[in-house]
Amino acid sequence: MIKQFQYYIASIALFVLVTGCASHYTNKELHHIFQNEGFNVKETDRGIVVFLPEVFFKFDSTELTRPAHEDLQFVGEVLSDPKALSRLIYVEGHTDSIGDSSYNEALSLRRSNVVADSLVSNNVSDDRITRRGFGMKYPIAPNTMPDGTDNPEGRTQNRRVEIVVEENNVQANTGGY
Repeated sequence: MIKQFQYYIASIALFVLVTGCASHYTNKELHHIFQNEGFNVKETDRGIVVFLPEVFFKFDSTELTRPAHEDLQFVGEVLSDPKALSRLIYVEGHTDSIGDSSYNEALSLRRSNVVADSLVSNNVSDDRITRRGFGMKYPIAPNTMPDGTDNPEGRTQNRRVEIVVEENNVQANTGGY
């Protein structure tokens, strides 16, 4: 009888341990994790959008800064956590409005690839990542001033990559924003 009771207790403990390990991050938990590390995070119908604070690119560049590498290491640690493995990841590159739209789309995809490759080097499975280049389609700041003159600060903010973390059971939104 004591042996059966011990097996029963051991079974319950194993069940609790396994179900605890199988739990997943909620959007709220992911939002909190990234926000506490200084990331600008927004919950949308597309999922959790992580705006990387140090991942702005120089004009016509795909080179990551040292702070960007550090930020992406942290993002990689979170997204490779077993509690995040059910999530799909969209790495979305953007550019400012200077230049030809087809060139900017290719440049934004190269930026997306650099960030996605960094995540892969930080143990995020490439199978979970979709890389996208939107060019200048979705600015987050004005590229020009109201009088039509150049807005260098706005253009800098638009040369970015965003990471969208989506539940795996949600249909991918391929229509953009």
